[in-house]
Parts: sequence; structure tokens; C-alpha cells
Amino acid sequence: MSGSNFDQTGIVPNTNYDKTTFRFNGEQRYGRLTLNANVAYSIANTKRTLTTAGLYSGGGNGSMQSLYGWPITFDIKNYINEDGTQNRPFAGTLPLDADRDNPYWIINKDKLTSKTNRFTGGVNASFKITDWWDIITRLGYDQYSTNDYTFIAPGSAVIQLYQNGRLSKNMYNYNYITTTVMTNLHKTFGNFETHLMLGSTSENTQISSQNHWGYNFVTAGTISFNNIAQTNKFFTDGTTKKRLVGAYGEAGISYKNIAYLTVTGRNDWSSTLPFENRSYFYPSISGSLVFTELIPKSDVLSFGKIRGSWAQVGKDANAYATNTYVNPPYNIGSYVLVGNQWAAGNPKILPEIQDSWEAGGEFKFFKDRIGLDYTYYHSQTKNQIAQPRLAQSGGFIFSSLNTGSVINEGMEIILTGKPIVNRDFTWDIAFNFSYNKGRLGKFLPGVAYFYPTDAQFGTVKAASIPNGGYFLGMTGQPYLRELDKDGKAIPNGRYQVDPTTGFYKLNTTNPVVGNREPDFIGGINNTLNYKNISLAILLDIRKGGDVYNGTEYFLLVNGLSKRTLLNDRQSVTVSGVNSQTGADFNQTYEAGQTYTIGSTTVAGVDMIQRYWSNYAANSMSFLTTVNWLKLRSLSLTYDFSNVVKNKKVIKGISATAVGTNLFTWTNYKGMDPEVSAAGGTGGSGSTGIDYLGVPAVSSVTFGLNITF
Repeated sequence: MSGSNFDQTGIVPNTNYDKTTFRFNGEQRYGRLTLNANVAYSIANTKRTLTTAGLYSGGGNGSMQSLYGWPITFDIKNYINEDGTQNRPFAGTLPLDADRDNPYWIINKDKLTSKTNRFTGGVNASFKITDWWDIITRLGYDQYSTNDYTFIAPGSAVIQLYQNGRLSKNMYNYNYITTTVMTNLHKTFGNFETHLMLGSTSENTQISSQNHWGYNFVTAGTISFNNIAQTNKFFTDGTTKKRLVGAYGEAGISYKNIAYLTVTGRNDWSSTLPFENRSYFYPSISGSLVFTELIPKSDVLSFGKIRGSWAQVGKDANAYATNTYVNPPYNIGSYVLVGNQWAAGNPKILPEIQDSWEAGGEFKFFKDRIGLDYTYYHSQTKNQIAQPRLAQSGGFIFSSLNTGSVINEGMEIILTGKPIVNRDFTWDIAFNFSYNKGRLGKFLPGVAYFYPTDAQFGTVKAASIPNGGYFLGMTGQPYLRELDKDGKAIPNGRYQVDPTTGFYKLNTTNPVVGNREPDFIGGINNTLNYKNISLAILLDIRKGGDVYNGTEYFLLVNGLSKRTLLNDRQSVTVSGVNSQTGADFNQTYEAGQTYTIGSTTVAGVDMIQRYWSNYAANSMSFLTTVNWLKLRSLSLTYDFSNVVKNKKVIKGISATAVGTNLFTWTNYKGMDPEVSAAGGTGGSGSTGIDYLGVPAVSSVTFGLNITF
């Protein structure tokens, strides 16, 4: 049995995370029968805040967005008036729904909390029929409930509907039950060892959710649904059910610990697929050969193994991906309107299948002092399940489709060594290197780009490029370059200037402007042991991959970037070629002058502002191909076990200090190149986009380990 508590205070004031966990594991043997049981219960409380944006469709802003954009001439801590209303510097010029909340108002007046209770458990039973045949059964259970609470205080800068307060309570319940029954047979025939495994599994998932929300409190100061008029209170609920049943098998044979061969097969039946497509089979085969067992012993090559495998993996769709839903009816005058929801289902959707193969080897030299592990892999999906954004003329924004394929290929190398090995001092070093080349294969005809998420900042969008293009690509609007005599853009040529605006001309066809996937990543781990002291140093390396500095974009368009201090904001120069005539163009706009643009006279100050708007629209202004070297971890451990005289109770004592993310050396000028936009959708959707995030942290921890 064990118990733990984790309590963390956030960087943003009034945010924290607290989790308490209890675990129990037990085992009992009855002759040939072995029973195992495990159970865990945890309670997690989270107090958070809106970060980069306000509530969906509710207006407003997050605390970090407000902090980054707050005018430096106003005292940010003066956020509340004596009567309890928000102190708004622009109250006389901006309506409330067009204003911006003070970040201190957001973290002190608005409330966003979450409480999760989770119970997981499992029961295993194995029965040994003979010394070469056993049966195993497992039952697993995972259940958690999350209660989210959101309160937007009256007087917040949100849409007019919610300016007198908004309250939301959301309850989410997740239940997952899995069962497994399998039998294992393993038998030796001379120099051959064989095994056979047959089994079946089932997975049952049920999710239920309820959302209560309302707006416009009747009496100030009372935060309750009872203080909201009945016409302003709303309730929604939903239930999702999913079931998967699988049957699988594995057979293997080995010879003298020299050669190994294993084949597997599995068939799943999923409730999320149409009846005629719900069954799908996926096999695999793998083998390896320890070739050093077949050649004379050598002090140079002490161990050598080559390996290879091929596999298919099947995947079903999300629950109800086959269905298309309509919105609840609503009235406009005497008419009743019914419309489709934004996503279309697909009653003929197929299971997604991934084909992959890999080849590699493991080699050890000089009595295992040097080791090398190499793997090359390739994978490609078939019938990739996605919801691409298509033309809304079809009646939907997204459609569930088998869209094409995703291709990944790359290699992984691990090099280990023991430069020093003696009685009191050892030095172990490990270097790992890997790269992955992700590409989007064939896609829907006529679709130039696949936008898997809504990750869009400035003029940049996260996009996958069909027909062999970047999977983690970005599209945007760069400046157009001058053209050669054949009408083709000259690489690194001068920019085109639009004479009708007096500024650089943008490529508004949204071409590919970057690839967020790195050229390679790596790490170096050194472990040094001297008597009772152990020191471990982990360095993290990345080469290449583009990062979009959306934070700098936000600062620039709000006039808060240092870049806008160019020439003390008194002048800017536009230099390039006239986009209509090809002639040289060079113009300096000064604050104290006026300029004729077309038939309009424009003040120089306005032209300087327009220059920076034009600059911000150029996606390349904020893109960096990033390299970094990070001191990811530094740990020091001292073993005090030799000071323990009587080891009947206490067997050993050790103390450890660990520092993480201590230093970063990089060419990136933003906050941290290891980013994913806080306001994005997470995962690959916003990887490589730095936008108004909470700063990354360094941490130091201390631990004491006592063994009884």
C-alpha cells in the first residue's frame, strides 16, 4: 500500500494543482492458482485561469493575453474601483464588449476550478495447468468523474449578453471496463523453444456529460443558478457508448537463443464502424538473429544481433462518426428552422490501417564497453480517418472521411559507452539520435491543404500538405519576390512593392512557409559514479524545425514590440521593385510629412502604422528555423547506506537533488522554442507555435529514499 500527495502552485497567481493518491497491490497463491489485485484512488483539484483567449463564443480575453497586451503607461495592479467594479482605463472611449479585462481582474474575480475523482483497479487470475500451459484472465476498471466550474464576474469585458455575469457547471463521467482471457503454451523440442498464445479481449466505454449554464444574475453578489431567471438558464446532456471486441494470437519459435521468429494476428470488431466494415484484421511478423553465436568469439565484437519486422495496426473511428445530426429547432417569427450541425457523419467509413516495417541491429564491442543500437523504420496509413475542413457549400464545415494516408520514415541510433570502469569510479555515456520525416500522402482531390485543427495565429495556419508535403507544415502570406524574365520569383530577390498602397505586396494564395518538424533530435546522458556519489547529466539537442513567434506578432500589432521603435518611430523605408513596372522602388515615410497614395493624402504617422501592419502580415517576419541545446536534467545522489549499523529495519538510505530545464542555448529570440500554443488545440495541431504562453520553468527537487 502507498500514498502520495502532490501540491503545486502555478506561475500565474491564484492557480494551483493538488492531487492525492492511494494505491494497493496484493498477490495470493493457492497452489497452481495465482491471484493479483490492484486498486488506486485519487482526488485532483485544479484552480486555473483563462490564458490566451476568453470563453468560446463569449468574447473576453485570457490573463496572459491581457498581460502581454496591457499598455505600459497604466498601473496593472490598479484593477478594481472602490465600489467593486473593474477599473477600466478606456472606459470613456471603448464600450465594455470592445475593451480588455485587466489580468488581475481575471485571476481574482473570475473562477475556473476542476475536481476529478478517479478509481482504477484490476483483478488478475492465472492458473498453471501444466508446466508448459497456463490460462490467464484479467478484469480492468477505470472510472473518473470531473466537475468543472466556471464563473465570469459581472462587469467583465465580454459580449453584452454575459456582462452581468455567467455561470457554468459541467459534469463529465467516464467508465471503462476491459476483460482479457488468454492461454499460453510454451514447449521445448530439443534445441527449439516454441510458444503459442491465444486470447480474446473486450473494451466497453461509456461517457456521460451534463452542462448547466446561465447568465445575468438578478441580485448582485449572489453566485447561484437560483439567482438567474429561468429563461436564462440552460441544460444539455449527452451519452457516448463504445464497444470493441478482439481475438488475437501469437506463435513463436527460437533456436538455441540464436534465431527468433514471431507471428501475430488480431481481429477486432468495433461498434463505431458500419456493420459491414466493423471487422478488421491486422497481422505482424518479426525475427532476429544473434549472428555472433555463429562466428568465432572475438574481443572486438562481443555481441551482434540483426532484427526486422513488419506489422499492420487497425484503428476504428470515434463514436458516432457514422451519424449526421441536426441542431435543435428554433423560431424566427412564425417560422421554425432546423439545420445541420457543423460536422457530417459517414455511414460508409472504413477502418484505418497502418502498415509499418523496421530493420535494425544491436552490437556490442570490446566486452560490452561500447554499444550500438540502430533502427530504420517506415510506416504508412491507409484509409486515414479525419475530419477535413471542406467547402461549406456542401452544408457542413467538417466531414468524417477516409481521406488518404500519413507517411513517416526515419531512424533511431543509440550509442553507449563506458570510458572508465574501475573499483571506485565509473563513467557511463549514452548518445541518442533520431529523425522523423512526416509526410501527408494522397489526399482528397481538389483539396490543396489539410487543416487538422483551428491553430491559426496572425497569417499562419498549421497545415498538412497533401501528395508528399509536410505533415507538420505551415501556410501563410510571405512578401512576393521580384520576377525574372520568365515570370518566376527570384530566390532571395528584392520584394515587390504595390504602388497602390506604397507597401510590400503579399502572396495571398497561402503558400507553404514552414515545416515544424525538426531535422533531428538527440541527447547525451553522462552518469558518473565515485564511491557513494552519483552524478547524472542529460543534454537535449534539436536541429531545425520552424517556430512561429506568435507572441512577438501580438506585441507588434499592439505597438508593444521593440521592433516598432525603429528610428524612434519617426520614419520607415520601403525598398524593392514596383510590382507593376518592375522599376526600382525606394520610399522613406516620415512622421512629419504627408503622402499621396492613389487619390488620398495620408499623414506620415499613419503611413508608419500601415508599414507595421504590412510587416505583421508577412508570415516570414516571425518564423525562425530553430536549434537548441538544453541542460535537461542534472541530478546528484549520495548513498548513506554505509552509515546504517543495524540493517534489520532500515536497509538503505540515499538522498537526491535533481534540477530540470536549467539552461537553454538557442538561436530563438522568443520565450522558449520548446512550445505549443497555449491557446491552440494541443498535440500536433499547435506544435511549433509560440503564442502568449506561460513561461517555461526550471525546477529543483530534493528527495530522500529509505528502504526497509
